[in-house]
Amino acid sequence: MNIKLLVSAAITAANITVAPIALADNILVVMSDTAELTLKDGKSYNTGFYLNELMQPVKRFIDQGHKVTFATPSGLAPSLDANSDAVSLFGNDDEAYQIHKKLMLSLKITDVVNSPVISFSRVEQMGIENFDAFFAPGGHAPMEDLLLDDQLGRILSAFHHAQKPTGLVCHGPIALLATLPNNDEFVAALKAGRKAFPATDWIYAGYNMTVFSNSEEVAAEKGYLDGGKMFFYPETALNSAGGNYQRSANDWAIKVVVDRELITGQNPASANAVATEILKRL
Repeated sequence: MNIKLLVSAAITAANITVAPIALADNILVVMSDTAELTLKDGKSYNTGFYLNELMQPVKRFIDQGHKVTFATPSGLAPSLDANSDAVSLFGNDDEAYQIHKKLMLSLKITDVVNSPVISFSRVEQMGIENFDAFFAPGGHAPMEDLLLDDQLGRILSAFHHAQKPTGLVCHGPIALLATLPNNDEFVAALKAGRKAFPATDWIYAGYNMTVFSNSEEVAAEKGYLDGGKMFFYPETALNSAGGNYQRSANDWAIKVVVDRELITGQNPASANAVATEILKRL
């Protein structure tokens, strides 16, 4: 169902039965609020969220009548990765590109003054149970902060225990590491090039999942990171944590993996398919 039905109520005094009232689902859309990815050798990369990875799902959520709540760790407006502001990521369909870009601007997502984005603390204050689905787009930004955010770990754990749809695409699935009880030590080991040992009780251990592949990351380093090198790749990290990684036969092809409540997409081309799987479950 795409909507929830509020149970009919009876007004006993007048003996009148009230018709069911349709309520839209509330989808929590989580992004990083950093605009820079730290690389090896003191280098950095200006990043943020990917335009199509955020806006293709968000437009579909809104078009189907759902409420969308945007959140970042500190409630700061997220940044758009300039490399994603491209018609090529919309199948070279300029009309689709313009529609999604216009919607992003109208929602004021990146507006540092008027952005509707709330903080993770506000999400917890509102009650995580009041959200019906979770979605996180990629771009390299989640590699900087979301994977280590303990508040996000609590939010994801709540969705996991309630078995509510949890969708992440491209670099977004790296945020699943936030639920590791020893995420600090685990990530520090990865960055140092040591063998990383996850806590034994990771809630996503054994889940089938995908994320931006190592081979796609190598290409991205050459094309987007100006030759800079990442400390570690997300595929390696999720495998090391205990995930059962799956990928497409060819780089850049659509790949979505669904396991219980978890819905993950491999790359920018997979964003729409992740949205489809989330919508099926609402």
